[in-house]
Amino acid sequence: MRKVFFILFALLLAGGSSSFATKWPELNPEKVESRSQVIVLGTYNFKSKQKSSKGNFYGRQFQVEKVYKGKATETITAGIDVYDKGWAEEYQQDGGKFLLLLEKTKEARFLVPVAGPNGMVQVQDGRILSGHEGFYGKILSGEARTPSPAESNNDGGHLLEALLFSLTGLITFLLIIRFLATEKAKSY
Repeated sequence: MRKVFFILFALLLAGGSSSFATKWPELNPEKVESRSQVIVLGTYNFKSKQKSSKGNFYGRQFQVEKVYKGKATETITAGIDVYDKGWAEEYQQDGGKFLLLLEKTKEARFLVPVAGPNGMVQVQDGRILSGHEGFYGKILSGEARTPSPAESNNDGGHLLEALLFSLTGLITFLLIIRFLATEKAKSY
């Protein structure tokens, strides 16, 4: 009986441990490039406020230096896998940059790297470090545009906040007027 208890206890411990990593299938670079809607070179701002999503990604500000495909402003919100922040931040502190191949997904309201690390190509001193140097090197040496100037209302949330604030003020004003009108009527 004691052996059965220990075996069950060991199985519970083994079955209760959770995995803290995501596994992405490796895609060939042609597939990654074809799925991407935006390709940019730059760095994440890990001090910026993160934005949540329904999937494995959260959004961070990304400082765009060059645009190779699609449209991007100087600062965009780009996704990063929740388990990639540590190494990516350390990599950037050592002078690294990322060539991000980004796509839209249903899980996030911002662009995310194609298949996680497949869409995060490591670049340092103008050289590709993360494999497929020939393919991604052609993108890096290809025609690049400068990002368009940052828009004053980049994420659209400020307009909604302003409308809600104005509506709250209007309702408060109308309630005060009504209260004053009923008090004035009672004084007669």
